[in-house]
Amino acid sequence: MTVSRRYPVGVAWMFKGNRTLPAACLAVMLFCTLVFNGCGSKLSDTAQVERFEAAGPIEGEKDFVGLGGIRQKGPYRVIPGDILEFQMPAVLRVISSELSQWFKPAWGHRDVEAYLVRVNDAGVITLPIVGDLQIGGKTLAEIEAMVIDAYYPKYVVNTPMVVCQVAKYQRESERVFTVMGLVQKPNAFPYPPDVQYNLMEALAFAGGMNMVADPRYVKIYRQDANGEIVSAVFGIDSKSFLEAYRVAIKPGDVIYVDHTLRTRMNQFLADVLQLRLGVTFSGNRLLE
Repeated sequence: MTVSRRYPVGVAWMFKGNRTLPAACLAVMLFCTLVFNGCGSKLSDTAQVERFEAAGPIEGEKDFVGLGGIRQKGPYRVIPGDILEFQMPAVLRVISSELSQWFKPAWGHRDVEAYLVRVNDAGVITLPIVGDLQIGGKTLAEIEAMVIDAYYPKYVVNTPMVVCQVAKYQRESERVFTVMGLVQKPNAFPYPPDVQYNLMEALAFAGGMNMVADPRYVKIYRQDANGEIVSAVFGIDSKSFLEAYRVAIKPGDVIYVDHTLRTRMNQFLADVLQLRLGVTFSGNRLLE
């Protein structure tokens, strides 16, 4: 069979009786060659990027919502509903009817334990022995100082080591960014108040890009102060990595890695190759 000498055994049946199919395949290959280096989204110009960067719920890198919903600058300040974690000596957790005698001396009780406590609606936490502390609106450093002053020197003879961090933010469920499209794990991801993510970090949360489609552009949507949706297109190929690291992601952003003509052709070629390999393998087995 002449066709089988010109084409692989497994796909010879595809061209049998169809002289136009090879020419069509050649046309497809030429078309792919023309578009393979990128027919896709147009990168946003400087004016569009500036408008995009001015939008969003956060004005600066350290702009947080504080007690009573008041926007504030500087370090994060604790609000009701936050869950705090204290790393402090285990000796501070002991309850006894004779506390003053138990704590003298305090040497030998240096083990550190974690203590979790939720800030109540009044901005108050309750700690072992010392009781209630009003910490709403305070920074973590201020809370640490307050806790140390509450224990020393009234209950211990040595200044205790106390470290405070936010284990869960009350507004954490309201602060998310979303990654969609040609990524491995599209989803919505939490955005804590005390961090700042860039575009590459956000894509890493979603497992990175689809390697078969190999996208080179990403579009980010966000809302401005007037409620209008603004967007900008950024490059994410090897030449644009440094620029992508400079793109700051804000809470509420939707990052969309969309199809372009290039990504669709990449997936098409991958599907054709997979089909051809499968058909060739099956055809070879039939000839055995």
